[in-house]
Amino acid sequence: MGVLYDLLMQMTAWHWLIFAAGLLVLELLSGGTTYVLWPSAAAFIIALLHFIFPMNWQVDWSLFALFTLILTVVGSAYLKPLLNKGGQTDLNDRAARLVGQSAEIASDFTNGIGRVRLGDTQWQAVSTDGDNLKAGVKVVIKSVKGVTLTVAPA
Repeated sequence: MGVLYDLLMQMTAWHWLIFAAGLLVLELLSGGTTYVLWPSAAAFIIALLHFIFPMNWQVDWSLFALFTLILTVVGSAYLKPLLNKGGQTDLNDRAARLVGQSAEIASDFTNGIGRVRLGDTQWQAVSTDGDNLKAGVKVVIKSVKGVTLTVAPA
């Protein structure tokens, strides 16, 4: 118990930086889940505060816990969605990936309903305007509802 107490009392800004770096490495090894990112950022903040003015170990760990809690709540609510925005969130959703792709009318539309060919597959489709499109016309997929594509002329 005395060794742990001595270790806690001797934590300097450099120790906090090493602790932050270790947590950051652990975050990188965990596959980018961001669960360890926030404590790493909190440890980095404590290191910066230590460089500005020295604090005792009770204040260090109290602030570390507080910053970890705040960063986790704020990061999960606001920053994590921003980080995921650039990624492909529809990776396993084939229907969502179809939106924006070009297709070709496979059979004439009647009353705005027909079939389109996308790759080697034919899909049931509905025209956005209810137009009766002719076979061979290029269209763009606007949305997907179940197994029916909503298309518009390209």
